[in-house]
Amino acid sequence: MGKKVKRGQVELNPMGIKTISDHEIKIILRGADDLIMSGGRTMLAKILAGSKDQRILERGMEHSPVYGAFQGTSQKEILAMVDWMIIHDYLAIEYDFGIPLLVYTDKGWEIERETYTEELFIKLLEAAEYQEYEFVETLKDLDRRMIFLLLDKIADSGNKDFIVILNAWHSFEYKKVKSRIEEVIEVLEQAKGDINKKPKEETISFSANKKWLSIPAETRKSLERNVWCSNCCDVVQIENYTVKESKYGIVLHGTCKTCGHEVARVID
Repeated sequence: MGKKVKRGQVELNPMGIKTISDHEIKIILRGADDLIMSGGRTMLAKILAGSKDQRILERGMEHSPVYGAFQGTSQKEILAMVDWMIIHDYLAIEYDFGIPLLVYTDKGWEIERETYTEELFIKLLEAAEYQEYEFVETLKDLDRRMIFLLLDKIADSGNKDFIVILNAWHSFEYKKVKSRIEEVIEVLEQAKGDINKKPKEETISFSANKKWLSIPAETRKSLERNVWCSNCCDVVQIENYTVKESKYGIVLHGTCKTCGHEVARVID
């Protein structure tokens, strides 16, 4: 049993967890997004566990991109991970009439803003491809800094496919955002015609992570220690990895713990 830590009226218990991987941190922060000042630790654990609790279903939280991401892990263990996040200043608790509610810390929001922005980038690219222009209506009242970060990513992509949907977005936005959209359109119009960049490979794949984390923890550890390194010419342990989709299954992309060379492992 891990050491219990009190923060205000809430008793936190990370159950001896020493560390959490970067992609698990992103998943927990993404799950918290719908609960900021409206839900607490237990509800977040239920979302990540894929619980059928009536309160989850009534609030439509089964539609969260990370719903069930830790399916197969007990809610007690997930709650311990959430408590670890609070203790390590990724999340915090604020009280509303004595009810403990989750909020982002500056540290946590910086990570979530980047994750959410990457998610919006992909959705906007898909909306442009399928001419689903109504999607941009959902962007209007989002965090302004995140919107500008999204527009920076679009400008950096050099992808002219965004231009039409940017024009649709421009038609109803606020003045400052309109101005930035105009600048991004100009950048894209001047980009070389053959530029059609894909989203960054580092973009987190929630569906891939959900599949990976549904594998029992001991099996995952075994798989992490059974990756071929062409530089070492041996089976090694992978570290600093991301989990991605492929036509063959999910793929772990990371580095060799022994030599630092890039390695990958397909999990079918």
